[in-house]
Amino acid sequence: LGEGERGCEGYQQFARSGEGEAGRVASWRARGKMADLYCQYERTPYFDRHSGMTMQEYHETIERSTCIYVGNLSYYTTENQIIDFFSRCGEVKRVVMGLDKFQKTPCGFCFVEYYTQDDTEAACRYLNNLRLDDRQIRLDRDPGFVEGRQYGRGKSG
Repeated sequence: LGEGERGCEGYQQFARSGEGEAGRVASWRARGKMADLYCQYERTPYFDRHSGMTMQEYHETIERSTCIYVGNLSYYTTENQIIDFFSRCGEVKRVVMGLDKFQKTPCGFCFVEYYTQDDTEAACRYLNNLRLDDRQIRLDRDPGFVEGRQYGRGKSG
């Protein structure tokens, strides 16, 4: 979390609760205090030049988006494992697995879409850098899945 986020009263209470990640999110959600956890969307320096948007449009779209890019997944992680993991922060609308363009096999990333922005923000804050299938995953807000992005942009995509 950035310096500004650490000062948020809701986050400090959340961090002191001593419960596990899933338990803390669930207990705060049950008490109706999830809104207290959100300070302000922190813009990352990343900008996807292939998106066809200006930097301003890109970040405005991300602020409204309910989609998350998940990187560093194991090639053996299943869609059901992803749904179970991300359901800790809210109801998952859909998961799109990243695939090798030619072999159509998993290639270590996916997109997770939630129904609400609050659930999206909670997942980014509390599930980022946790371990899934023995891999430390990386989460980034995403402007939204578009058909064809499941093939990535690397050598095989």
